[in-house]
Amino acid sequence: MQSKYQQKLKREESVRIKKQVEEARIQQMKAVQRQKSNKLEEKKRLQENLRREAFREHQQYKTAEFLSRLDTESPDRSTCQKALHDSQSSTWKLPVLPGNPTSARSWAYKDSLKEGENKKLQKMKEEQRQKSELLEFNRQQQEEERTRTHQAEHKRVNNAFLDRLQGKSQPGGFEHFGGHWNMNSGNSWDV
Repeated sequence: MQSKYQQKLKREESVRIKKQVEEARIQQMKAVQRQKSNKLEEKKRLQENLRREAFREHQQYKTAEFLSRLDTESPDRSTCQKALHDSQSSTWKLPVLPGNPTSARSWAYKDSLKEGENKKLQKMKEEQRQKSELLEFNRQQQEEERTRTHQAEHKRVNNAFLDRLQGKSQPGGFEHFGGHWNMNSGNSWDV
């Protein structure tokens, strides 16, 4: 009896130790995952900050480029000159262009992507234009065919009418035989 009780206690102790080891392993895995998550979050935050900084630099560069172009095109614009001219010296204030090669590569890559997207868009527009021209051409052909069919039907009805009139007025025609012709039996006159 005593040995059975001791064996049961040993089994329970062994199960408890296994549970503790498993729980410790799970806690360790959770800690590792938490660290990875924190690192990933920090990496995303840094990337977002870099993206914003690159965008701000690019925007400053484009603004400076635009203002410079505007200044060369129309030098009499004093408002632009007042906004850009440093009041303490005779130099123009233009934003510093980025010296970081990764930023330049990033801009070049973005520009190439934008150019590729523009080409795709132009190609799609051209395809859409061609499709619309083809649809318009088909519509015109259908309309012309419908008009020809309609005119042929009118001609047929008119010829039938003229034939009936000519047949009635000639001796031995329908009216001489006492024949009766229903004028409404042909195809309709309405359009």
